[in-house]
Amino acid sequence: MNWDNTRYLLAIARTGSLRAAAVSLGVDQATVARRLRALEQELKTSLFTRHPEGYSLTAAGELLVPEAEMMEAAAAAMRRKTIGLDSSLAGTVHIASTESLARCFLLPALSGLRRSHPDISVTLSTAPALLDIKRGEADLAVRSARPTDGSLIIRRLATVRMGLYASADYVARHGLPVAGSAFAGHDLVMFPRDVLPQYWRELCGEPLTNGNIVMETASQLLLMEAVRQGMGISMMAREIVERCCPELINVMPSRGDAADIWLVVNPDVWTSGRVRVVIEAIGRAFSAYGKIG
Repeated sequence: MNWDNTRYLLAIARTGSLRAAAVSLGVDQATVARRLRALEQELKTSLFTRHPEGYSLTAAGELLVPEAEMMEAAAAAMRRKTIGLDSSLAGTVHIASTESLARCFLLPALSGLRRSHPDISVTLSTAPALLDIKRGEADLAVRSARPTDGSLIIRRLATVRMGLYASADYVARHGLPVAGSAFAGHDLVMFPRDVLPQYWRELCGEPLTNGNIVMETASQLLLMEAVRQGMGISMMAREIVERCCPELINVMPSRGDAADIWLVVNPDVWTSGRVRVVIEAIGRAFSAYGKIG
């Protein structure tokens, strides 16, 4: 099987439509349809059943998906190992992170990196879903969730302090929340329960029992902007507030929490020259709050 066609099989199987597969692959819909036809002609069998709701795998397609995934994993491993052998300070490094960490820490680091190493380019992914570093979906990640996979290289970058923040306009209209009141009389801006269920019990140790949840969003930047525009109180990292929206008020200084920020790297690319330079730049961006170690 031709791997270049096989990845189209996987994209359609995972998304259920030509259009969504095209978006995931960064090509147009006609290209996806053409590659699928080529693969079906090569194999002399139909791989999908077409229906108004989308595409579903045929029995033959279901048999081939595990093999296609093995090809995908092998291709990703070859790419990573090739990167790891490359000592040159040129090429692309794929970083996965969150919107707020990218805006407040990674972009300043990458801006400086661009000036000192103009031949290194970066792909920066900030989708809510975690990319799989082991499978090669990204070369490295900066995130607050520590992976449990012992085969990955994991380093603590920093420990940030979490606090409860609102705008001056919100405080003028609603006053400050009282510790121990479970946010009685106050509005809250939250991440969706299915994204961060642990924060639906309490925020920085304060129960949510009496709070009025007025907005949910999976976007960190939208959450931050909602707080800035006076929609309610939310939990944010103090270091991010200080860098990106210092006008916000810590409305309950007696309540706080801590969160570690982790660097996660696939060991196959750890020795790559360009990856090491990017890691060093990221480490410097977090140097005021911790260090790689």
